[in-house]
Amino acid sequence: MSDASLPPVPHGASAVPPVPPLPPTVGPAGSAPAYPGAPQYQPQPQFVQPPPPQQQKRRSRTGLIVGISIAAAVVVLGGAGLAVAGASISSSVAPDRQVDEFLQDLVDGRAEAALAVMGEKPSGLLTDEAYTSSANHITDFSVGKPKTTADTSTVTAKITQGGTSYTQEFTLSKSGKSFVVFDTWQLEPLSLGVVDVQVQGPAGLSVEIDGNAVDEADGTTLRAFPGDYEVSVVDDDELFDAVPATASVVGLSDSAAGSLATAAVTTTLTEAGVAAAQAAVDAYVDGCVAQQSLKPDNCGFEARAQDGVTYSNIRWTLTVRPTYSFGGWAQNGWSVTTETGGTLDVLADSVDGAGRSGPSGTTISNYRPVGTVTVVDGAVEFTSSVLPF
Repeated sequence: MSDASLPPVPHGASAVPPVPPLPPTVGPAGSAPAYPGAPQYQPQPQFVQPPPPQQQKRRSRTGLIVGISIAAAVVVLGGAGLAVAGASISSSVAPDRQVDEFLQDLVDGRAEAALAVMGEKPSGLLTDEAYTSSANHITDFSVGKPKTTADTSTVTAKITQGGTSYTQEFTLSKSGKSFVVFDTWQLEPLSLGVVDVQVQGPAGLSVEIDGNAVDEADGTTLRAFPGDYEVSVVDDDELFDAVPATASVVGLSDSAAGSLATAAVTTTLTEAGVAAAQAAVDAYVDGCVAQQSLKPDNCGFEARAQDGVTYSNIRWTLTVRPTYSFGGWAQNGWSVTTETGGTLDVLADSVDGAGRSGPSGTTISNYRPVGTVTVVDGAVEFTSSVLPF
């Protein structure tokens, strides 16, 4: 046996050298060792293949660009919204907008709303009831651009009222701020046209305009918006008739042509009124005849006395009664003129300076009473003009 042969194995020993123990299999963290007594090892971290560097960098830039774009879009949209809101607020308080609102209120029949735009309160004919009861209002308009200097702005509008067109200038004053930066404007009150109410009839008659009662405290000259206003007497009397009259107010200024509109209600005696007037004049003449004077007071006739003669027991006689005609209203009443003159005789006892006595007398022809008649407390009264005959 050569030297390369293996040495003999002692009795009871294995001819194969022992195999060293294998390291335990590493399980999930916290799991038990593979076999009892095996050493425990800490689990090793798991690694993931990272993406290529260029792809990661490109994705980061894309996110940045998207973020900036979104932020820019928010700023642009927000700015546009503010611009639109600002323009809307500025337009709503602009001078021409106030004029437009005022005129549109009149077109729509809102007189009191139009007054509010001017800062005024309802009164007289400047109420919704009075305005809507009238006719021939403003039907159309166009408003020009405002001309502003410092705290004052002027706006000119072209207005259509029925078949008439005219221009009107409006003045507005700066009144404050809206949302801190937007100027607000107040329309200055307009002088407006007026309805001049005249009643050519007895004193104390109540009138109404388009069916609405007129308060005496408002007077007879009433400011009014453009329109036609009918004036009438509330209750006619059996002695006279009252004819309604219409005042046509054109324009919004007291200096405009047609702004001063007169409504003159005329009255005429009825048949019963003429009979009552005739009786009133006759009563007046009879009262004059009853006076025992050569010159009756307020009668318009007289008998001249001779110098040095004294008269007594004076007696007037109406031998021919005059006839009369009655005309329209003249300041204080319906006019009275004489159609045919009357005749008066006078007799008296006389004594001259020598003591001679006897009757004296004379005749007055063509006696023509003149004057006016009116109605007072339901009765007709005559007033003489005492004109020479």
